[in-house]
Amino acid sequence: MDSRVAKRYARALFAAALKENILASVEDDLNGIEDAFGRDPRFRAFLFSPATAAEDKLTLVERVFSDRVTALTMHLLRLLLDKRRETELPLVRLEFIRLRRQHDQIVYVEVASAVPLTEAEKAAIVTKIERGTARRAETEFKIDPSLIGGVRVEYDNFVLDGTVRGSLKRMRERLVYDLLRQT
Repeated sequence: MDSRVAKRYARALFAAALKENILASVEDDLNGIEDAFGRDPRFRAFLFSPATAAEDKLTLVERVFSDRVTALTMHLLRLLLDKRRETELPLVRLEFIRLRRQHDQIVYVEVASAVPLTEAEKAAIVTKIERGTARRAETEFKIDPSLIGGVRVEYDNFVLDGTVRGSLKRMRERLVYDLLRQT
């Protein structure tokens, strides 16, 4: 997939949605379409197959989505199918979300922990990030038992690793570095 093409489609979609003041609706549409792909792999395979005729794809997409998505999103789907760019749709969705976050001054934060965090711990992390970035935080919390303990926070280009696994990794790297310096 060519992300440059997807970015162009996403920028055009974003501009049109912003002009019509339907950013949230279009994002919901794109998320719903992606959800449909996840629920039915056969639907995704049919839509992304180069062997399937464009008319058949368009007929199916209109039958499934025409009454569930905005006219703007439907226009995007038709355009992607017409230009044989339907495989760009997942990247268009991701770029659209990135543009919306940028427009709304939102930072996306991914928090991973070995065990579920309490609501107070979650709120403390979100507050700290929002103060540090001066932006509102959109947070996704994940459970990753391989971290052993602690929390890893990722946002923008930063990774704050306070996990046991991360500490062990840094300790190992330091030992290797010290060993190599001695030789």
